[in-house]
Amino acid sequence: MIEKGSTAHSASSGDPTLDRRYAWAEAALKEGDAQACVEILDQTLAEAYGFTAAWHLYGLAQEALGHNEEAATAWRSCLMLDPNDHFGARLDLARIGAMAAEDATSENFSGTLFDAYAERFDSHLTQALHYNAPALLRAALARIRDNAGLPFRFDAVFDLGCGTGLMGEAIRAETGFLAGCDLSPRMIERARVKTRVDGEPLYDKLAVAGLTAFLSSRPDASADLVVAADVFVYLGELGPSFAQSARVLKRGGLFAFTVQSHDGEGVVVGADRRFAHGEGWLRQRLREAGLRPVLLEPASTRQDRGVAVPGLLVVAERG
Repeated sequence: MIEKGSTAHSASSGDPTLDRRYAWAEAALKEGDAQACVEILDQTLAEAYGFTAAWHLYGLAQEALGHNEEAATAWRSCLMLDPNDHFGARLDLARIGAMAAEDATSENFSGTLFDAYAERFDSHLTQALHYNAPALLRAALARIRDNAGLPFRFDAVFDLGCGTGLMGEAIRAETGFLAGCDLSPRMIERARVKTRVDGEPLYDKLAVAGLTAFLSSRPDASADLVVAADVFVYLGELGPSFAQSARVLKRGGLFAFTVQSHDGEGVVVGADRRFAHGEGWLRQRLREAGLRPVLLEPASTRQDRGVAVPGLLVVAERG
């Protein structure tokens, strides 16, 4: 049951007194006093069981105290109250090993996160995080086409998780028709106002949609290139996206993307709440989708606190 005046994904209980307690608890955790946070929230949740944000914060505080079972219970309460997972509780459960990472994708959390991030997205990525995925992908594609003796040109390109259009800007000059999708309406708004050098819109088509939903709406063999720049860090299981990408690609078409990586097997969720995919796992999923890697090499697309984040740059071909 959700308390009066609140919604499942609201940061408010609907009661100003309880909201003040939540703010005190949040401040206590930020100051390093997780026990005080727990004690405040114990009282708060006793009066407002349906206060989803408080359950999420309660889980973070319990985790900080080393109580992972209690943290997992709190985050499961989040999911019970908000099955659409606007707080990213699945990511936290996977982070502590209480849920398989492949099952932890939270599209609503990603959409909410990037709606709030849209206005400062470009400057923060390129200046603070030294983000370079579009440049890396463009250079790799140019190299592959040159090695194959083919022109660096793609008649139709689908840009998955296009955000504000940074990948579109990087590849537009080599593209005939450019379509993009993103979960965040505000990101799409930012991409929609961008233009080419001739003043025409940067993208020929834009859609507010998840990756597989967007690809499912596209005809078979309708693209020469599908590109996903730093998008799969927000998805655990990539099999459906790989399969749909293969379906929409023409024979010989390319699927180019970046991921965060780790040295182990399978998929994990890191402390940054992003997915990292193992190289062997990626190769298996590509093979299952009928895609053949033509390039798979280490590449870092951004920095975290001044340190390069491990990643992989992948270009695969539809046979």
